[in-house]
Parts: sequence; structure tokens; C-alpha cells
Amino acid sequence: MALLTGSLGGGVTAGAAGRPTLGYTHVFEVAMSSSEERTRKRQRRRHADRIARGTCSRCGKCPPEPGLKVCRRCGEKRRAAEKVRRARARQQNLPYAGRDPEATRHAARAADKRRRGEWKAAGLCSSCGRSRPADGRSVCEPCREAKRAAERARYHARRAAGRCVRCGKPAFQGSSRCGRCAVLEAARASPERKKAVNRKRYVRRRARGFCVDCSAPVAGTARCPSCARRSNARAPEPHHLPELFPEYTVIRLDTGDVIESFETEAEAAACLVFAGLRPDQVEIRANVPLMAFGAS
Repeated sequence: MALLTGSLGGGVTAGAAGRPTLGYTHVFEVAMSSSEERTRKRQRRRHADRIARGTCSRCGKCPPEPGLKVCRRCGEKRRAAEKVRRARARQQNLPYAGRDPEATRHAARAADKRRRGEWKAAGLCSSCGRSRPADGRSVCEPCREAKRAAERARYHARRAAGRCVRCGKPAFQGSSRCGRCAVLEAARASPERKKAVNRKRYVRRRARGFCVDCSAPVAGTARCPSCARRSNARAPEPHHLPELFPEYTVIRLDTGDVIESFETEAEAAACLVFAGLRPDQVEIRANVPLMAFGAS
């Protein structure tokens, strides 16, 4: 029968017949972890049992204070111990009052989620827990306005510093977002919402006399010269009027018959001479203004 062998500081050692065996240190760590897990389970069962009986979850003797799970005496002892621990952590410059940062953040998020869920179930604002939101929302109007004001202040501060308005990292020159946030936002935003935002920004900047692309002051145009050149270069076709091929159609007024269509106004006039018709006896329909080419 192979026995576990090795020193107190060893990990995996060779036992009988050269088979690897676990050292005493590893066995001790496994035993300690299993013992701690059993202790935590026993404490959780005792905690739940005391709460179910309506007694203090710490001492199990006195009734808890209203809205709490511990009695007054245990609460005072706990607050005093927390005060001492926080003071000691401040002297040592330890974050989270000396507690495990990851465990503290996890517990805070869980407590915040539970608290907001309780407020929302009670019909209260999920942010302050005091007011009742309107229109079926979960946040009241004062909290919404305070959040919008804070977001606007952060946006302008990051824009002035040349930082991404979302994550705070350095942004591209002239842009409000870094490359990563720009790609993520483009993939997340719907085309309809993006078009609506662009239309509102276009109308707002046009009314103020700013370039609709870069917000530079302009005089009577939608874009500044540099933005106009860039917009025309990106367009699938140059921005100019389509080339029209003139067409003149001569129609008799008495019968409504079409005599013929011509490419020039002079050919239409010659048709009247050869047909022996006066200008008041026919109608000339053209896709361009009459005499447009004769004046040139």
C-alpha cells in the first residue's frame, strides 16, 4: 500500500514504486479549504434560522431592530468595530477600508441591485427611492435631470481635454470618441435612430448659421468650403444639375394632333412656316424655357 510521503514544504513527491503522491502541504491546504467551506455553510444555515425565528442574526437572543437583522447591542458593537477598522485602514492608505476590493465591489453591486429592485417593486424611483416616477418610468424627473446635467458636464469636460466622451481615453483629432468606442457605437446604433439624430443636428446647426458637419460659422451655406469639398468627394456622383436634351413638340390647337418633335427651337419655327400655320394656331411644348438657346 503506497503512503503519502514528502516534506512539510513539498508539493508532489514520489511514493512507493515511484508513483507521484501529494505532499503534506497540499493535503493540509485541501483540508483547510473544505473545513472553511463547511464552516461558511453552517454559518449561513444558522443565520437563516435566526432570521426565520425573528431573533438577532448575530447573537440569536434579542429581537432585531425595525428594518434590520441585528439587535441594538450587536449593531452598536459592529459599528464600533467598523469605525476602528476604517480608521486603521486610513492610516495605512488601504482602499475599501482594508477589505478585499473584489469582494467588496461584488457585495456592493448585489446590495445595490437588490435595493433598486425593492424600490421599483414599491413604485418608487430606482435612483433615490423617495419620489414616484411618472409615465411608467423607473426614475423620477429630478433624478433624470440631475443625471443629464452630470452627463453634459462630463461630456464637455472630456471634449475640452481631447478625451473620448464615453471611456475617457484619448480620442482622434476632431472626434468625440476613440476608435474602439466609435466602432462599438456604430454597430450598436440603429440606422433609423442615427438618421433622426443627424436630422436634428442638421436643422439645429443650420438655424444657428453653423456648418452642419464641423460647426464652423458659415454665411448662407450648409457647409464650410473644406467640409463641402469632402462631402462632394464622398458623394457617388458630382452635385450638379442633370444635363437636359431639349425637345420641342408642335401641337395643332384645333385638332390636338402632334405635328412633330424637334431638337431645336429653330426647327420648330421652320415647321410652322412649311405647314402654313401661325403661332396662335399651335402650341409648342418644350422641356426647357423657350428662347433659351436663341438668346445665347
